[in-house]
Amino acid sequence: MTQQTHSFPLKSLGLSRSDAHDLFGKDRPRDRVLAHCWNGVPVYHGLIIDSKYHKTTGMLEVIHNDVRELAAARWLYGIGGYFPALRFHWTGLSWRGMASRVARIIFTDPISAAWPLPVTIPADEAGSEEMDIWAWQFRSGESLLKEIEEMPDGPDLDFHPRVTGTQFGWDLRIGAPTLSGPTFEVPMHAPESPLTDVVVHTIGEKYTGVFGIGEGEERDLKVGGAAASVSAGLARDTKLTVKSGNKSVIDNRSSAYLNSRLTTTDQWSFNVKTTAVDPDGGIDPAQLRLGSIIRVEERDDVWIDDGWTEHRVLGFSGSLDDPHTIKLTLETI
Repeated sequence: MTQQTHSFPLKSLGLSRSDAHDLFGKDRPRDRVLAHCWNGVPVYHGLIIDSKYHKTTGMLEVIHNDVRELAAARWLYGIGGYFPALRFHWTGLSWRGMASRVARIIFTDPISAAWPLPVTIPADEAGSEEMDIWAWQFRSGESLLKEIEEMPDGPDLDFHPRVTGTQFGWDLRIGAPTLSGPTFEVPMHAPESPLTDVVVHTIGEKYTGVFGIGEGEERDLKVGGAAASVSAGLARDTKLTVKSGNKSVIDNRSSAYLNSRLTTTDQWSFNVKTTAVDPDGGIDPAQLRLGSIIRVEERDDVWIDDGWTEHRVLGFSGSLDDPHTIKLTLETI
């Protein structure tokens, strides 16, 4: 959930006071969506949360968040719907199916007139997973979605913006387990590469073992873990907190965590120009998705090996100050 702020010069927009109030929802800001579009294609829809008006400059700062922010302030029942025996026990679903089940309740169920949002959610997918939630645990929708994402092979989630007629909405994309999207190939060795701010971080910090700390207290604490072979190097262990009392779950989570931290890795960061200023090598924001792969080719650098590297897009953004640079959050794979 990423909070952003954009500023609008109300005086130069030529809006009347009533028009400005209506456009930005002065009295009901959360009923408004701020849409970012590229050539008419939405790339982000943010729910307006707050605004700050600066009289001296006539600027209105609009503060907005992605739709998932609502999941942190919603439970599986509305006000008046709580009773201690209320239980949500789901079996026979995959983690993808669990994500659909939770999202459907949190975003689209008619729990109250002010509850449903125009979010398209995939059908439940069958599987062998189980979730058991009691009302008295007061688990927010966000805590449940995050738990599902963090499970072994848990899916990545993305609420992708869409426009249907005049209605703004979102399509829930559920990874398998990672999200997918179009692949882009970008040359870094070209005289005028579209890549900017390239940094290669070699991560030498690694572990040889993990204690998995599960649920329980004192002597009843559930503990598991994973250990690497002696050839992994000098013993350097860590611990991982796992929300489970099942030892096999704790061991599996510990093993997955350890496997990603056994060897030295490179993590890249960079931004990229849009096709508007670099038609040949840039990226079209309307085509970019969370889960897209950006392949980068390098040659003859003093540090980086020749060849291709691949980077999965975990997030992207832009700014009005520099509208032709896409700021990326990446995972080097």
